[in-house]
Amino acid sequence: MRRIIQQRLADAISMDLPELIEREFRLPAIPNKVHSVIGMRRSGKTYFLYQMMKRCMSDGVERSRLIYFNFEDERLADISLEDLHWIPDEYYVMFPENRYKKVYFFFDEIQLVSGWERFVRRLLDTESVRIYVSGSSAKMLSREIASSLRGRSVETIIYPYSYKEFIKHHGISYPKTLKRIDSRTRSVLENLLITYLNYGGFPEAQGLSKLDRQLLLQGYINTVLFRDIVERFGVTNITVLKTLIRHLIRNAGSKFSVNKFYNHLKSQGFKVGKTTLHEYLDHLQDAFLLYRVPIHTDSERKRMVNPAKVYVNDTGLAASFSFKQDHDLGHFLENSVFMELRRRYAKVTYGMTPSGFEVDFLVEYPDGAPQAIQVAADVSDPITRERECRALAEASAILPDAELLLINLSEEETIEKNGVIMELVPAWKWLLDKI
Repeated sequence: MRRIIQQRLADAISMDLPELIEREFRLPAIPNKVHSVIGMRRSGKTYFLYQMMKRCMSDGVERSRLIYFNFEDERLADISLEDLHWIPDEYYVMFPENRYKKVYFFFDEIQLVSGWERFVRRLLDTESVRIYVSGSSAKMLSREIASSLRGRSVETIIYPYSYKEFIKHHGISYPKTLKRIDSRTRSVLENLLITYLNYGGFPEAQGLSKLDRQLLLQGYINTVLFRDIVERFGVTNITVLKTLIRHLIRNAGSKFSVNKFYNHLKSQGFKVGKTTLHEYLDHLQDAFLLYRVPIHTDSERKRMVNPAKVYVNDTGLAASFSFKQDHDLGHFLENSVFMELRRRYAKVTYGMTPSGFEVDFLVEYPDGAPQAIQVAADVSDPITRERECRALAEASAILPDAELLLINLSEEETIEKNGVIMELVPAWKWLLDKI
């Protein structure tokens, strides 16, 4: 194994870094921590490690101090915890001049080595290093990293392409100041948004035909199902789990009640307990496939008895499971707004106004700034506009001083209703805006 590690180190130093789309994610600037890069499968974690290596090089770090080590290499299939010490030992034999310099280790899929966290903690404590770990969500989920590294790690969650990254991938440029966008560019951005809502943001899905894209994304779901949930948690009722996944993905953005779904399954002859369904929901969220948004309330009891809204990691997944030829752009747009809020580190709930209107998102950003957001693809119908605006106008009773936004596909306007100011914002513009 020592000779194999020597060869892998030589390969790591000489490898050419691939061309890549610069992702918008940032790593917390906290010293003496392991940087854990996590997220759903195929969302771009490995390429984000390459991106970090390129950033280090642009900051003047010599290539010899950047070590990418992929534990999925078949030559390392038999590596054990006892062998891991050869990585730093042999590295410093090869580059003794770097012994007292900061060395950057990028360990991809290191979770394949049982007990890896003990090696990482020791390396962090004894050498001048910065360590990045990344891995599949089957064995490297956020809660497992927290327990394994015992407060020594900070995490960055990698999502599929945002709309901004999607545009970058397709080589479309636009002015930095969105107010200067001409009508032609605006039209291009609006049309690209519809494409983005249907294609989704998984890097590997870009440019594929509709059929190939569906097969690819359905394959992602199956991998999450079997490797991240069935194998990891020993799930035996696979039929119920599949039924749950299909239901949630096809109804992304809708409220979900375990009780109602339990009764539906019972009427279909399925035998499963409510506790098991709650566990399945936790598993799906742990695997970064789905997210639950609770109702806005200070009462824990109300939060428990009111159904959560469920969103999927990427609208491409929803499109790949949809029965409809023409997808529901309204639900897809709402889902994309939610995922963008996650990228902006916002705390998100949904609300019910005193008159019984639902507010899609009640948002609090890290700086404390509040927003209430309604999402509707088309607000040209006066009845639809009146309903959405009334819900927003009443949202201030739930979240005082909140900025009120009605996000739609194309219209832009400032609206005043009963003395309340709200902004009608085109989605392409909101998604490209910097917070």
